[in-house]
Amino acid sequence: MAAHNNRISFNSNVTTIIDIDDYNDSFAMSAFTQSESQASGSITPPVNDRRIDFEILEKLLAPKRVDDDGPQPYENIRIDEHYHMPPKVARVPKSQRIILYSGTSESTYRASAFNALNVHEDLHAIFSDDEHHPWWLDVQNPSVQELRLLCSAFRIHPLTFEDIVTQESQEKIQDYTTYYFASVWSYHVVEVNDGKAFEPCTIYTVVFPSGTLSFSFSTTTHAMNVLERIELLKGVVAVKSDWVFYAFVDNIVDSFGPSILEIDLEVSEIEEAVYTTREGDMQAFLLKIDGVRKRVSALTRLLTGKTKVLLSFEKHHCMEISSDEDVRPGHNLKLYVNDVQDHIEGMLSNLHQSESLLSRSQSNYLAQASHETLQGRTRVNDLMALLTTVSMILTALNFVAGMFGMNVNANVPLYMNSTPAWYIILGGEIFVFMVLMVLAKKFKWY
Repeated sequence: MAAHNNRISFNSNVTTIIDIDDYNDSFAMSAFTQSESQASGSITPPVNDRRIDFEILEKLLAPKRVDDDGPQPYENIRIDEHYHMPPKVARVPKSQRIILYSGTSESTYRASAFNALNVHEDLHAIFSDDEHHPWWLDVQNPSVQELRLLCSAFRIHPLTFEDIVTQESQEKIQDYTTYYFASVWSYHVVEVNDGKAFEPCTIYTVVFPSGTLSFSFSTTTHAMNVLERIELLKGVVAVKSDWVFYAFVDNIVDSFGPSILEIDLEVSEIEEAVYTTREGDMQAFLLKIDGVRKRVSALTRLLTGKTKVLLSFEKHHCMEISSDEDVRPGHNLKLYVNDVQDHIEGMLSNLHQSESLLSRSQSNYLAQASHETLQGRTRVNDLMALLTTVSMILTALNFVAGMFGMNVNANVPLYMNSTPAWYIILGGEIFVFMVLMVLAKKFKWY
């Protein structure tokens, strides 16, 4: 057997180009029959064979339920116990869990299970190799067995199967010999104790020249939106498998718009309330700012990775400007990808601006609160100084009153005559008090 010249290069953290030469030799098992695969205990699909294994596909789409007995495809792949299927089942309408679009007949099939699609007799026509009439299969909340059969039927590499079944969370795009695999983040809005939060979910797509597979493990409307867009642009745009992937990413990016608009409105309210919020509402106001900043950070993190994914997609899968782009749009995906990149840049710019405004509002509010606290302390200090001064003066006057209040016969002329001595003494004390207060104010005792 000739020596293999396999090369695996990692261009970036997002994109991995896997170029495997002479893979026919190492995967000559592509011609194995069903009995041979059962004897071996697993199916190892070749990654350079574009043909679909319709026997396995018919087994999945057969009207009868798939039997779990016997060895299953990819059974030899070890799944770490730390990676598990989600314990909660996605609340997807039963009639829309599986969507199959056929570009050949321009028909759409929806069902809650594969055996309810009723397309097992037209598989060769639906899953054709015609790149101008692509097919598209979307599955929400797939089981491990469904993933094994699909990946085996479409000759998907075990690494791709492992990324999907373990729900790899990193946004990336990987090129294989006959397809490319991409995982893109979307999100759900969930209610938490301090408001709203964004829970990420990943959309997995396997794009062939003549068709697309997409998977998700949570409730999303992206597949339905893409399908409506295909129906709307039918006959206007050249819908190909790459265009389906672009439509997915575009719809995911558009779903960030309402959340960003809501954040912009909340930021405006916070800016207006910075100088009007009362001291008693300080804790609630700071918690509100912190909650909005958390959401801004979450959306920024969810959007940033898509820029690298689209750059890699544009570099490896977008053709140059087509001469018939004006006549038949859709051939030049560069225009569409650049449009999505502009949307992402605009959204990230809005998020960065919101973060800057929130940071400034929080700093201004804390500075204002600190200034008000300092003013309160100053007023308390002034009051204490005043009370201290009054106490000192009253102490001196008390000494004078004590001198005239002794119960002795001191032969004081004031007592011997009929003069109202008590009033004279009281007036003198008031005069002395006023003089001492003026002196205290002059020498800044308070």
